[in-house]
Amino acid sequence: MDLGTLIGLGGAWALVIISIVLGGSPGAFINGPSILIVIGGGFAAALAAFPLKDFLNGVKAIKKVFKPTVPEPLDLIDFLVDATKKARKEGILALEGDIDQFYERDKILGNLMRMLIDGQNIEDIEANFENAIAQEDSQLDTEIKVWDSLGELFPALGMIGTLIGLIQMLQNLSDPAALGPGMAVAMITTLYGAILANILCIPIAKKLKYYKDLLLLYKESYILTIKSIEKGVNPNTLQQQLAALFGVEVTG
Repeated sequence: MDLGTLIGLGGAWALVIISIVLGGSPGAFINGPSILIVIGGGFAAALAAFPLKDFLNGVKAIKKVFKPTVPEPLDLIDFLVDATKKARKEGILALEGDIDQFYERDKILGNLMRMLIDGQNIEDIEANFENAIAQEDSQLDTEIKVWDSLGELFPALGMIGTLIGLIQMLQNLSDPAALGPGMAVAMITTLYGAILANILCIPIAKKLKYYKDLLLLYKESYILTIKSIEKGVNPNTLQQQLAALFGVEVTG
């Protein structure tokens, strides 16, 4: 669980809600048509910008900001170094018995190890890795773009809702008593759009970008390990290379 995301988003929402309640009349901040325009319209417009499958995957990616899928660096280092030690001691073919473990950890790692065990040359393995990483990068980037789009569309739909409210208000200029409440309702849609963009969509997009970069960095360790096994590099040397790649310290 990413406590930073939980505390940050939860705290921001709590502060906004507390401010509204302390200001009195919290019910004045609830407006059905405004919700339909901003939330419904925002999601509908974003859906039009992406294939349905990509859009749904992007929305569901919100789970990743609370429960990241990136591995623990020290655990990953230990796993890869142990594989290198076994290959150096018993030979590359000895890794055949661990192939399921490689696939369980990551399909890309499993495919690379399978190619290495099957005796394919390192150039072909590197090309396979680059293609797999490019596909994953594209998928993760689409998830980020979905939330970036929502972050742009919610304020835009909020402004549209405000203009609709102003037009409706101007049609009732003959009743001065209705101008104040009408203006308040018109402004609520802008408020909804600003809140959703700044304390939901933008933070989620930034956190997804952070985890995407981290995940792809960690996957670089796969090809580094494959090359080390193929060249017969000392496992201790690989351990230090991975520690430098991840920016962590290892002992032993």
